[in-house]
Amino acid sequence: MQDLLTLWHWVLNTPVTYSLLAVTLMLLAGFVSSVICKFFLLSIVRKFILHTNSQRDTQKKDLRITRRLANIIPVVTVYFLSQLIPGLSEGLVEAIRTICGVLFIVNITMLINELLDTTKDVYARKHGSKAGSIKGYVQIGKIVVSSIATILVIATLSNKSPGIIISSLGAIAAVLMLVFQHTLISLVANIQVSSSHVIQLGDWIEMPVANISGEVTDIALHTITIRNWDNTLSQVPTKNFITETYTNWQPMFTSGGRRIKRSFFIDQSSIAFATPALAERLDEQGSMIGDKIADYIRQNLALSSNQGITNLGLYRGYILSYLRQREDICNDMYVVVRQLSPTAEGLPIEIYCFTSNVFWNEYEETQSQIFEFMYATAGFFQLGIFQRPSGRDITGHLPMEIPKRVSDE
Repeated sequence: MQDLLTLWHWVLNTPVTYSLLAVTLMLLAGFVSSVICKFFLLSIVRKFILHTNSQRDTQKKDLRITRRLANIIPVVTVYFLSQLIPGLSEGLVEAIRTICGVLFIVNITMLINELLDTTKDVYARKHGSKAGSIKGYVQIGKIVVSSIATILVIATLSNKSPGIIISSLGAIAAVLMLVFQHTLISLVANIQVSSSHVIQLGDWIEMPVANISGEVTDIALHTITIRNWDNTLSQVPTKNFITETYTNWQPMFTSGGRRIKRSFFIDQSSIAFATPALAERLDEQGSMIGDKIADYIRQNLALSSNQGITNLGLYRGYILSYLRQREDICNDMYVVVRQLSPTAEGLPIEIYCFTSNVFWNEYEETQSQIFEFMYATAGFFQLGIFQRPSGRDITGHLPMEIPKRVSDE
């Protein structure tokens, strides 16, 4: 016992040894408090939080928040022990206070950033992807928090008031604006895009200038990520959605109708007035044409002597009636079969209508069915569909010559 007292008095009389022992005890106390805090906090989180949430990503986020919170306790423990242990030099106490202050600010900043990420995930899970992304606002919050933390760390290390640090930043404001000009522009662009709801997660965006067409998968502060239909990823600066031209196809899906606007060419030499022979020809095809459309043709043929109706006029009315009878064509929207200005390739006949099949596969199938039907029925009206002659067409009209055999002289 006497030896222990002697050793203790020697430690007290040796400042360096006493300081090392005090620092060791403080670090040990901080380690013990960290272990205890993590044990209790993780036990509480696992028992009352994680078992109610089956999503693995959220569980990892909750555990990270718990660890960040547990890291603050040993810093606070070491700080208060440094104030309670007597006999420490002022320089050592000041150094411990400064280190603990910096670590406290860093841990608080990381905890707030984790909470912001958790808020973003909870918002996306609660409101769904179509409600808009708050990732840009979360990133802005992280920038603000990190900037404040940087100022506080500098103030702690320099032992000056944060107000003095902030006032000194005014002198280099122009330099900061030059350095962070893209961040400021992206901040304004992100606020405009998010507040106006012109772009949301899941929207189909087409930007011809950058050859981009795909689905929006992420809206961040600086960039918007788009997964193209060829499964490639494109990151477009947020400011480009204010300065560049783009098309958002998502309102087309919500409207319930997708436009079909396509034309084909009729051989103008095949256009003629409707005749009784044409009427008989159409009557023979009654089962293929349909009763309602056949009635329309008969009514117009009866008026052909007064109005001079043509086979093309009958065909346009026939196609219009065919479109209106299709269940996948929206009759409450425009349904038009019209002529365009004639060209050297023939007379364009354009179909302008809207189909209720807004998804790509069904839309293309509907459009293909309509035009295949039009190609197949044009011959019933003695109309020719124009296409440029190929080599086969040319050789088919050349006279066949029998090659002569050259005999030896």
